[in-house]
Parts: sequence; C-alpha cells; structure tokens
Amino acid sequence: MVRERVDVAIAGGGPAGCAAAITLRAHAPGLSVALMEASDYAGPRVGETLPPPATEILEHLGVAEAFAGQCHHPAYGTAAAWGSERAHENDFVFHVRQVGWHLDRGAFDAMLADRAEAAGVRVLRGARVAEAARTEDGWRLSLSTGAAVDARFVMDATGAGAALARRAGGVRSVAFDRLAGFVRFFRQPDGGTPHTLVEAFEDGWWYTAPLPDGRRVVACMTDTDIARGMRLHRGTAWRALLRRSAPRVMEALDGAAAEGEPLVRAARSRRLTAAAGEDWLAVGDAASTFDPLSSQGMTKALRGGIFAAYAAGDLLARGDDAGIARYRDFIRREFDGYLASRARYYADEQRWPAHEFWRRRHAPVRTSAIAA
Repeated sequence: MVRERVDVAIAGGGPAGCAAAITLRAHAPGLSVALMEASDYAGPRVGETLPPPATEILEHLGVAEAFAGQCHHPAYGTAAAWGSERAHENDFVFHVRQVGWHLDRGAFDAMLADRAEAAGVRVLRGARVAEAARTEDGWRLSLSTGAAVDARFVMDATGAGAALARRAGGVRSVAFDRLAGFVRFFRQPDGGTPHTLVEAFEDGWWYTAPLPDGRRVVACMTDTDIARGMRLHRGTAWRALLRRSAPRVMEALDGAAAEGEPLVRAARSRRLTAAAGEDWLAVGDAASTFDPLSSQGMTKALRGGIFAAYAAGDLLARGDDAGIARYRDFIRREFDGYLASRARYYADEQRWPAHEFWRRRHAPVRTSAIAA
C-alpha cells in the first residue's frame, strides 16, 4: 500500500476544499497539504452563478487571472416572478463589478484544483476517501485507489453528506426542510436570455440559467414528499408541470431541446451541530447548506474555505487553537443569519398560503433547535 504523510488532508476537491488548500499554502507555507477528489472533474456538474462580489474572493485566492482565461458566461442579473405574476429584475449594473458569471462548474473546479497543485498542494484526482480511522498522532484516510494518507488534521469538503465530519466529531446533521431540485439540461445553441430566471408556483419554484457550453439548466424546486406525489422524477410529468406552472421559464426555453431525464439534487437547509473539533473541521456544504434561492452557494464555499484554512493553519503552525472556536462560531452565526434572510424572502410570496410548500416556508423557524 502506498502511504503518504501530510499535515492537512482535505477530502473533496470542490470550491470549498480547493479554496482551503490554496489558502493554507499561502497562510502557513510550512504545512504540507493533500487534496483528495473522487472525480477527475470531467463529469457533468450542475452549474451555478458567481455573483459580482465573488470576484474579490478570486483575487484574494490569486486565481482571478486563470478564471478570466476560461469560457464562463456573463450574468447580468436575475428576473423573478415572485410575489406577483410580474417579473422583477435585479440587475448587477449598479454593483461596482457590474457582472457576475454563469459557471461551467467542471471547468471552474478543475481550474481551482490546478491552482492548488501549482501552490504546492498534493492533488489526488479519482481518489475517494473510503475509510477514516484515528491514529496516535492524527488520522489515516484509506482511499479508493488503494493508497492511504496519514494526516495531523483533516477537513471534510465532501458535500452535504459530511460522513467524515460526522465520524470525526460525533456530530449530527440537522435539516430545516425537505427541499430538492429536479434538474434537467437543455441544448440551446443561441444561449437564450442571459438572466437567471426564478418563477414561483403553488408547490415550489422554478429556476433557469444559461450555461457556457450552449446549454441551459432548468430546475423545479419543491419538497421531496410533494415531488413524489407529482412524479417529478419522470420527464413527462416534469415537462407537463413546467408547461402548466411556469410560462416565463417556458419562454426562456424557446428553441431548446431536452437532454435526458430529470436529475434529483438535494437542496435542504441544514448544518452540522458543530463544524469543527480539535483535529478536524467541515467546510462548504459539509458544514452547512443553503437554499439555492439565496444565490450564496459559491461565495459561501469559497469564503468558508478561506476561513477554515486560517483556523487550521493557526492551530498547526502556531499552536493557536482560538481559530477553531472562531470558525465554529462563524459557521453557526452565518447559518442563523441565512435562516433569517430565507424567512424574509419566502414571506414575500403570499399567493398560495394554503398550499403545503408555502405553509411550511411561512411557519416560524427556531434557530435554537441546533446546538452550537
């Protein structure tokens, strides 16, 4: 068995994991870092929008130039039919940066991994963490490749499942809803409207945005139990609901051809009861997940990766464990602030108060339900 020894092992090579790896090498260059990514970045990934303020984060990470060399699609704002039948536009034109980006997620994530590698991170692609076990001086991560990585400190950046963090810290994942996205991709060579479009209906809401490769993503967002009753996993039922409930999204799909059946993606609002311990932490979606309506997913992942690296770097390079407590508190406060914003935004839609999806969103949410 091939075995490597590093100071920090990061499981998951998405934006959060890569941001943590890049920042660790800059903040504590004496630490050795390994990043394990289960994929080779070639498979399809649901695209996301990078809002204008995130450009500053890319500059902080030193990847802005590499990002500018990629073929992402400009995003000029969002149009939302929310609270009324009339669509309201929220353009980025009044922001100092003026433009956001519809991401080719595969290319974006691969670029971040390349930049981490250039910074001195040991990047292991096609290497999933199959097992994690404590040792006398840290952790041993057994990989799907048959190799193993020994580390003093581990970061879980594997996504909402957070299996490594839950094993390491004995923490629980607490969810506040049952939201899921039923996602389809369409081929639309002319690109269609450059705006992101959100359209509410009686059982949830629709989302669509252009992608850089001549495609468009469309998602029906609703709760999993409601979706089962509508059979949204079937393409015919999905398309029938789209035609009936989302005229603006249908208009945006003019000339587009569907590719494949709906894909189901969990989108629950959830977080761990604690996001860090003495020799581990969770970052990105492993620490918490936000409703896609927040449009904060990418910014949250990158920012969280940076803060996580500061906490781990201070602990391992300087013996200062205060950063771990600060990081744990940051994740808690960030999530509580998000829940308050989520409640306000869903309260703006009052057309279907008797329908179960909206009744759940209008009910009070107790942030104290989660232990810090």
